[in-house]
Amino acid sequence: MNRKSCLTAVLLTFFLLVFAGPGRMESFAQAADTGTEDRVGVLINAWGMPYGFSWDYAWNSALDTRGGDLTEYPGQECKFGHVNDFPYSSHMNIMPFCLLYEVEGYEYLYDNCGIYKLEDGIYKSVHPDGEDVMPEDIGEDIAIVPMVEVTNSRGEYYTAPDPRDGTDYVEGYYKIGDTTNLFSNGLSDVNEISIVTYMRYYGVMGGPLEGDERLEQDPAVQEQEAALVEMLEGDFGDSIDIRFGYYTAVPGYSKRQTEVAREFAQEGFTKLALIRETTDNNRFANEFLVLNYVKEPLCEEGTLDDTEIYQSRQVGRTPEFNTMNLRNIKDTIERYPEGSTIAILYVTRGLIWGRAERTGPTGFAHPWSKEIYHENAYLNYLSYKKALKRAYGDRYNLVFTKGGVESDVRLDNFYSYNMESAQNLVGYPADNIGYYTTREAIQMAKEDGHDKIIAIPAHWHYDNLDTVFRGKELNGLPLTPKQDIAAGMYDNTHCEDIDGNVVDCQDDGAAAEITVLSAYSDLNTEFATSYYAVIRGPLERFGLYPQDEWVWKVTSKEITKLAGGTVEADSMFSFINGTKIEIPGDPYPDRPQVFTDQTGLALNDPADSFDCMWEDTEIILAHRLNPPAMKSARAVGPAVHLGPYRTFFNRDVTVTIPYWWFMAMGQEVSAYIYNHITDDWDPVEVESAENGLVTFKTKVLGLFRVGTK
Repeated sequence: MNRKSCLTAVLLTFFLLVFAGPGRMESFAQAADTGTEDRVGVLINAWGMPYGFSWDYAWNSALDTRGGDLTEYPGQECKFGHVNDFPYSSHMNIMPFCLLYEVEGYEYLYDNCGIYKLEDGIYKSVHPDGEDVMPEDIGEDIAIVPMVEVTNSRGEYYTAPDPRDGTDYVEGYYKIGDTTNLFSNGLSDVNEISIVTYMRYYGVMGGPLEGDERLEQDPAVQEQEAALVEMLEGDFGDSIDIRFGYYTAVPGYSKRQTEVAREFAQEGFTKLALIRETTDNNRFANEFLVLNYVKEPLCEEGTLDDTEIYQSRQVGRTPEFNTMNLRNIKDTIERYPEGSTIAILYVTRGLIWGRAERTGPTGFAHPWSKEIYHENAYLNYLSYKKALKRAYGDRYNLVFTKGGVESDVRLDNFYSYNMESAQNLVGYPADNIGYYTTREAIQMAKEDGHDKIIAIPAHWHYDNLDTVFRGKELNGLPLTPKQDIAAGMYDNTHCEDIDGNVVDCQDDGAAAEITVLSAYSDLNTEFATSYYAVIRGPLERFGLYPQDEWVWKVTSKEITKLAGGTVEADSMFSFINGTKIEIPGDPYPDRPQVFTDQTGLALNDPADSFDCMWEDTEIILAHRLNPPAMKSARAVGPAVHLGPYRTFFNRDVTVTIPYWWFMAMGQEVSAYIYNHITDDWDPVEVESAENGLVTFKTKVLGLFRVGTK
């Protein structure tokens, strides 16, 4: 801070202390010599998938993310959230226990075959330490099947040829043995099949198969991470320590999150912010895949009880997320003449719903029925839907629903999942309200007569095997051409007939032109900025604010998820006097906790969401003294900081903020929320404006201000 800025800060602080009433300055005082015990460790995690094929990643990914560590004896300490009954209890258990671990009596399910490459007349194991096999050592009754012809229990091919040109990426590889005639080799069948499956994935994706480049993160992810670190370190300086730890690591190139958490514990950190990349809040990722995993090494190091942990859980439903999606769709929409009718499909990943949750050696014990993902992802969609209408609704006829009805009910909307089959998205048997696959949503749009369809993959943070390959394969969509992927272009446009067959766009039978957008690989700065805005929330819960933001904390109050409550600034000496936030209580305290795979309700009406707050939170009302300039409006009120920054709600909360009526000069006023991507303020729909106070609804907190056009 230069001398002039320092003098300004001192004078402003003096003025506030004398004239502004109760409060506390919360920023621009981060000590440069902050000790380890006061610094916040920021652990940023993600899937950690390398750019190209890595044997280590392929071999370990199934166990790390589907099974996890085992409970070795009843009552074992430092095992958090383990599911299934002992001795079959593990961290995740999202696939049958006996497929990932050897169980007496079920050995044939763990190891009934082997995967080998035939070279010079010898079958060589996919594992470097596996034993080679001579053809004469294989019994006549043992099946030897080329991997390209191998199917799973649902009849799906593990490693089918590339549908674009027929390339067999596992040519020369064979599966020897099956559950009828065993060919056990002491290796996990799941891990062996993972090797060839990833070989196919990377063949289709076009990533490098050799060289060190393949072991690094995808270039888009590297760019996002670099931009994110630059923003965080620039704003928070030495008060934070940023490290990356992934669900599955590539040795020598990345670390697992458990390893990084242990390093923080050993170095004396007692404050941790756990950050993850995806856009949709879900229990599977946040609780099981992140929090419980991180707790275990902290517990083993004896620091868990002394460690304060906060999490950021999503990027969606913010001004930044909506802006990023508007930029992603801009060129595709604007290539159509104004006035065109376009069907809009929002695509998210999908989580297993219809699977029976059972314990025991063959059990899937993970509690999918208690997920919170579905309603939260849908609310993100509704937020973007509103932004898209505001941006393009006066120039195009954008259709989001079956029959074009005005409805926010889920089953009316072209809202879909691309990574699950229809049989898994059935909802609960009790109410029979399922979820649409992307293919189903496309067919509905075509049956309504829409010949222009845009699908928006909005869950991911870069284009990967989910968006470029597997999701399209599951939904009968053509893959992006190889030359486009090589050039970094991941969106793809094709035409198809009413039955879903790909046809030439000039064909008389062409029913619709369909564009599947990319998933942000060309919007890395935008995604990093969206990510940055959300990460501010857990940092603020530790009392950290950006060093150049002068935030005067006026009041705060602990609000519980169960009861809700009101926080109000009621000091006549405060510049933000009259500011208030009213938060509803939990409408259904037992949901989804009491749900099972056979009983429950699937969210359909967003106004009847299962909860409002995600957790008990200290809600903060503050005055931002040096806010960003308003470029598209004229400020007529103080900048009100409502935090923690980017706190999310699943129901509307009611916010009231003040403005200076004499500055409005009789003009209509509106509320605005600051957008870090545009560096400007987005309008918020106002409920009332009178007596110097504006009231509105929101599902996300941030920096608000009243202005006029």
